[in-house]
Amino acid sequence: MKKELMELVENYVNWIGVQFEDNVDFVGDDYIDSIEDMFEEAKIPYIEDEISQVMEKIIQLLKQKYGEDNIHYGAPEHTISHNDQLKTIYNQLVITK
Repeated sequence: MKKELMELVENYVNWIGVQFEDNVDFVGDDYIDSIEDMFEEAKIPYIEDEISQVMEKIIQLLKQKYGEDNIHYGAPEHTISHNDQLKTIYNQLVITK
């Protein structure tokens, strides 16, 4: 993976960590839009394959950091168990603690 793409991945994973500093039980994000925004903000031209590479690497690193069972992706919404209740979160990516 190109260095500039890996920097985007690391920035995103670090951003997720910052969200958990606020003592929340989960973080949700429409990560495909966020990744596209990151490319645009960094003024990095991209093709769809590069977005896919970044998405896959982000998921891989998040699974390593938070555990595979705590990473929910691949749909526009996810239903998770939270405080003994089912909760639907309307984000493409949800990370639970």
